[in-house]
Amino acid sequence: MKPFTHLHVHTQYSILDGASSIPLLLSKAKEDGMKAVAITDHGNMFGVKEFFNEAKKLGIKPILGCEAYISVRGRQDRSGSEDRSSRHLIILAKNKKGYENLSALISRGYTEGFYYKPRIDFELISQYHEGLIVSSSCLGGEVPQAIMNEGMEAAEKIALQYKKLFGEDYYLELQRHPTGDLQMDAHVFDRQQAVNKVILQIAVKHGIKVIATNDVHFINQEDSEAHDRLICLNTNSDLDDPNRLRYTKQEFFKTTAEMRELFSDVPEAIDNTDEIAEKVEIYELNRNPIMPDFPLPEGFTDENEYLHYLTYEGAKQRYRELTDEVKERIDYELSVIKKMGFPGYFLIVQDFLRAARDLGVSVGPGRGSAAGSVVAYCIHITDIDPLKYNLLFERFLNPDRISMPDIDIDFDEDGRDKVIKYVVNKYGFNHVAHIITFGTMAAKMAIRDVARIQKLPLPVADRLAKLVPERPGISLSQAYEEVKELRDLKESG
Repeated sequence: MKPFTHLHVHTQYSILDGASSIPLLLSKAKEDGMKAVAITDHGNMFGVKEFFNEAKKLGIKPILGCEAYISVRGRQDRSGSEDRSSRHLIILAKNKKGYENLSALISRGYTEGFYYKPRIDFELISQYHEGLIVSSSCLGGEVPQAIMNEGMEAAEKIALQYKKLFGEDYYLELQRHPTGDLQMDAHVFDRQQAVNKVILQIAVKHGIKVIATNDVHFINQEDSEAHDRLICLNTNSDLDDPNRLRYTKQEFFKTTAEMRELFSDVPEAIDNTDEIAEKVEIYELNRNPIMPDFPLPEGFTDENEYLHYLTYEGAKQRYRELTDEVKERIDYELSVIKKMGFPGYFLIVQDFLRAARDLGVSVGPGRGSAAGSVVAYCIHITDIDPLKYNLLFERFLNPDRISMPDIDIDFDEDGRDKVIKYVVNKYGFNHVAHIITFGTMAAKMAIRDVARIQKLPLPVADRLAKLVPERPGISLSQAYEEVKELRDLKESG
């Protein structure tokens, strides 16, 4: 019997929609004996690196993907006050080339197609289709939507368009979320069954294989209530709102046995998930940093030479006298920077800091380990003399531990955009990226948020929140262990 592989999985990086912790999700997969698992967060690949590392640690093959938003009107379309034209599509990287193409697709979804969501279109997919595996997704996918709204012929046209592009790497997706609740089943399960019937007809007629997925959004069935409240927070709805978005509570990470029972009449849909897992190659994500080219002024042909020149020119201003100590430290740092291949990095940073000051933007004195570099001090990246305060350069750059330099720079709030525009204009739009940061729900705030959507009286919410110890980073599970009253309230329901 072939193993089952989950190929439609949302983690916590499907922001305020997925509730699956990557380590816990993969641990459950390991316990169930799964050999591979996919990650397919909504419109992004934020969790890919964590997922990749955790899966490799557990001996599970990571299948890197995304549930992309496809604009049926084209990614450049901005008509209407709300984008209701986007459809879902599962895209998986089959190999390293596929991973690069998937990254390009999702990036361009943000830079070219963002309208309420990061959208791509079939034109872009055609351009970057090499090395990708695609499936038709949930009820929100193009094929299911066509079946429900236009009929089988329209759905066939879409399916054949993808089959022509991807060949044997295009699959039709089946999902079943029975709940036993007549109203919920009428809204989801009955429609899934009707769509599945047509999908199976299209599959047989055109020789397209089907796969079974479960649209995973949380790990265990008992997590459904917590996930339900997360959806309320996402949609700014009260828990008792009859018109709010609801999931079936079947979107948990089901075991192989549960999936086989659910699709016992279509066993090939389970077996074909293993076929996809076998197609996916193992490749490495880590790579050496790619340093940008700094445009050298006339008279210089080498970045190391120009950095040497700027450093000694700056040293004449920073130090009244170039003592042997100063020169020895400068030469040592320059040799390390050259050896590690980072002269261009220093030149670019000093360039946009100089530009910022010329633009009248306030620039901070520099923070972190970069303050230990005399070179950074001489070329006005930092304003603290490392020699005066005996700061170590090795905390910043160490030839025995190759890593990118990390220079923390502060700009005044009003001038930040001016600096970004300067960098984009000089070095090119495609050579500049913003670094994302993720916020997590702090324990106290989580209590207050859930209390709000459950319409608990404010004094009750305050009392519960104040029971959480005042300690940065404390989790609810830690608070329950430490505070008996809070634990008793939890256990009493």
